[in-house]
Amino acid sequence: EVSQRFPCATHCFDYILAADVVYAHPYLSELMDTFDYLCQDNTQILWAMRFRLDPENSFVERFQQRFHLEELYNLPSLSIRLYRAWRKDKRSRNQREAAA
Repeated sequence: EVSQRFPCATHCFDYILAADVVYAHPYLSELMDTFDYLCQDNTQILWAMRFRLDPENSFVERFQQRFHLEELYNLPSLSIRLYRAWRKDKRSRNQREAAA
């Protein structure tokens, strides 16, 4: 459990670096929850990923529901992209989810 390893009062990350963490595995929901848990309002995620299959595309779509996402670099010949992301305001996100 992430909250046991990183109690809210003890973690404050300016940056989270992630590379090749999204692929066809059964823990994509847990990965999303971990990103959300570890990020404060000013945390920046630098995330490189290689697009292989549809799970990567659907993860990015779900990721954008919680985070702003900016593509910094694209290597189309290798299907690799580098992103910068930061958490959306939780209040506005909760309002959008309630309206849906």
